[in-house]
Amino acid sequence: MSGKQISVFLVTVILFSLVSHVQASEESDVVAQFGTGFDEVVVVDSSDGLFDPRDLEFHPGRVNELWIANRGDDSMTIVHNTGLNNQTSETREDSNSNHFLEEVSAIAFGAYHPEFDWQWGSAQETQNTYCGLAATPNQFMGPTLWPSSLAHYAVENQNNGNGLLGSHIDMNHESPDGMGIAHDSGNAYWYFDGYYGELVYYDFQLDHDTGQDYHSDAIIHRYSEIELTRAGGIPGHMILDKQTGILYIADTGTNRILWVNTDDTSTNVQNILDPNWRNNPSSTQKEDLQEYSRITGVEWGVLDSGLSRPSGIALDGDTLFVSQNGNGKIVAYDLAKDGKSATEIETIQTSATFIMGLEIGPEGNLYYVDNGKDQVVR
Repeated sequence: MSGKQISVFLVTVILFSLVSHVQASEESDVVAQFGTGFDEVVVVDSSDGLFDPRDLEFHPGRVNELWIANRGDDSMTIVHNTGLNNQTSETREDSNSNHFLEEVSAIAFGAYHPEFDWQWGSAQETQNTYCGLAATPNQFMGPTLWPSSLAHYAVENQNNGNGLLGSHIDMNHESPDGMGIAHDSGNAYWYFDGYYGELVYYDFQLDHDTGQDYHSDAIIHRYSEIELTRAGGIPGHMILDKQTGILYIADTGTNRILWVNTDDTSTNVQNILDPNWRNNPSSTQKEDLQEYSRITGVEWGVLDSGLSRPSGIALDGDTLFVSQNGNGKIVAYDLAKDGKSATEIETIQTSATFIMGLEIGPEGNLYYVDNGKDQVVR
């Protein structure tokens, strides 16, 4: 082979290698949930009972069953066989939802219970007015624990005169204006306290059964260094990566995404139990508790900033999705191995008018709530 032929051959090989590398790079940068065209399909709307929807979660034990939280009437729309030809829906409102699910902003499925099925926690964006029945709010508000058993939820203790408070199975009251909730383990949840502007850890421990009111076994930790800013009417959702222990928070009011190392054991603990809470109106404690502490020194950081009212958040492996309520966009991040930094992969523009909650479906599809249209879109 002549020198000229060798040169042409080498150039051809190099060009082919470069093209192959670029194609492979482009293919690896395509987010599966976005695809190449990002088609949108309305799955549920107001005809199914959606009324000011804000968050959504697939049931972890019943395939294709989608639960949607409605702020408009403090109800839950449950969609069976979501997206299939035999899809049906029902909307349930607990008789005591004007407290236990008042102005619901977020939900999160948690641990399995042999009687109550998979339990779920809810966050309420209210300072407790019982849907306007109380002229002055009393800040007696916080996360609620619920059963997902369809034989229990919004079925037991429904205004039947037995003195029990509906179908909720636990609640605590140290965090008015709750904007987000994420399951940790057991009956423990992380909570976006929008009133005091802090991250709070709640462990209900043993539930008190449906409609009861014993709360004194709760463990509550206030992470006051994790300052959170509420944007009224827009949830700041959260999700915990249980592989890395990193909690991701949509800090809506400051347009950023925070990460918190929930596995950090080098923190400082201060006992803030107030034995005189009943006579101290300024106390953040509103009931007898087993433990009430302030935690400082936890490792945390800013994953991204400069967003437009981040609201919904979802995790699929090492890809984090965030919806931006201010512009209707969803951004996808490739998380670092330790979860403490990320690279933006792609951003897509949705048709949403007021986007909120995000969820990954059983088949890996991305679902979002369009609060402005009373829709859930896949």
